[in-house]
Parts: sequence; C-alpha cells; structure tokens
Amino acid sequence: MEPPNYALGILFATIASVSWASANFFIKPALRGAPVLKTTAVVTSINASCVLILTLAFFPLAAFRPTESRTWIFVLLAGTLHFGVSRAFMNAAIQRIGPNRTIPVANSFPLITAYLATFTLGEPLTWRIVIGLILLFGGITLIVRAKPAVDEPDRSPAASRTIAGWVFAGLTSLLMGVSAVFLKRASLDLHPLVVSSLTLWCGAAVAWLIVGASGKKEPQGAIPPGAWKWILAAAVGHSVAIPFYNGALTQTLAVHVTSIASAQPLIAIPIGWIFMREAENITLRLVAGAALTVSGTLFVIV
Repeated sequence: MEPPNYALGILFATIASVSWASANFFIKPALRGAPVLKTTAVVTSINASCVLILTLAFFPLAAFRPTESRTWIFVLLAGTLHFGVSRAFMNAAIQRIGPNRTIPVANSFPLITAYLATFTLGEPLTWRIVIGLILLFGGITLIVRAKPAVDEPDRSPAASRTIAGWVFAGLTSLLMGVSAVFLKRASLDLHPLVVSSLTLWCGAAVAWLIVGASGKKEPQGAIPPGAWKWILAAAVGHSVAIPFYNGALTQTLAVHVTSIASAQPLIAIPIGWIFMREAENITLRLVAGAALTVSGTLFVIV
C-alpha cells in the first residue's frame, strides 16, 4: 500500500529536485569572473546557516548529540566529501562545461553508490546494476560527443578546459556516491535534517580550508559585486531543496524520492532551454544522453 501522504511526498521531492537544478544554474553566472573555490565556500556557508536556522526551529540542541561516537566520523567524512570537496568539483565543472552537461554526470551518483556497495558492503552485483551501468555509460558518451556549451554565443571553450570540466563532473559523481554511504550511516543515529546541518557546516569549514590552502593558485581574487545576487540565489536554492527532500522522505517511499531527485538532468534541460539556450547549446544528442543517464540510474534504484 502507498503511504497516506504519497502525493505530498511526491510534491516535496519535485520541489527539491527543481530547487537543486535551479541552484546549479544560478552558479553558472555567479562564477563568471569569480574564483570557484571562494564562491563555493561562500555558497556553502550561506547554505549551512539557512539550514541550521531551520533545524533549530524544529529540533532542540539535544537532537545534535548522537548516541554513538562513531557517528561523528560519518558526519565528518560525509561533510568533507559531499559538501566540502565534491561541490567545489561540481561548480568547477559547471563553470567549464555548463550545468546541462554537468548535472547528468554528477547526478549518476546513486548508481555509483549501488556499484560500490557490491564491494564495500557485500551486496550482490545484480543484472540491474550491470544494465544500469551500460545505460549510464551510453548516456555519458552521447553527452560528451554533443556540441559543447559556450561561455559566450560566439566563442567555444578550449579543449583542455572542456576536458577538465568532464573530469570534475566525474569526480563529483564518485565523491557524492561514496559520501552517500556515510550520510546514510549518520542518519541512522540522527535525524536527516540534523545530519544535513552538521555536514553542511563541516563542508563549509573544509571549503574555507581549501581556499586558504590554494593561496595564490586560484587566478581570480575577490568575488565581483555582480555575482552576489547569483550566489545568494544558489544558496537559497540549495537551502530550499534540503528540507523539502527530507520532508519527502518522511511522507512517501524513499525509492520515489530518490527517483525524482535523480531526474534532475531532465528538469535542467527545459530550464537551460528557456534561460540559457545559446550558452548551453542544447542539442538532441545532449537530451538523449541525459535521458539515458537518468534511465540507467532509475533502472538500478527503482
């Protein structure tokens, strides 16, 4: 039987997915002429602040204390990998190849998690995982072979810049897939919203440590004044998505929530077509590739 609040859960999951996809589009103009690492740290800090305020509105401070000390290890690992490192890679990929090419690759992480679980958790390598991987690789191949996005309508990016973008998108998927295991382990001891708040602050701290460690290696300096409105919009998008995603998990089946979240590439296509048509260079090959990556992921998790 379906849970009584199935429709509400689907609505919450859809809002979360649209919010995440929109946030990734807001990042694109925010990074124009801005340092990637510093911008990522600022967005994550604002995101962490918003989610902390929301969490404290519903939970007492006692809810932040896990019953098992090892939960802190899972929080630290999840925050470092998911919000501290993978978000920097994802933003760097968006800056180089655009959100419509980054999102399908990065959002294949549930399939990566399922594949890694066969080795780390002793789960069987099923035929669904194998077929899902084939669909995923087919979709990624189509996306890579599609015409690249451009920073300006009359200028194509350098080949090295594009290759770096694909590498960053792949690393994002890998890190998010690994961190999902730690997020799940932490959520067994703490409420998912509390885990989100703690891991976000951990990720923000790591992001600023990366900024400090990078020193003068990052080419740009200060964040341009015109980028701040997009930074705030991206942070708000991420902050809206997290509570709605957690709310969806409490209202309906988890498989439905993760399925809708994994369909972000198909949500990103119309957003890119409406607002960034020329820069995103949306083609039939790109659309087909996005559809295949989503199909591969859904084939495993549904």
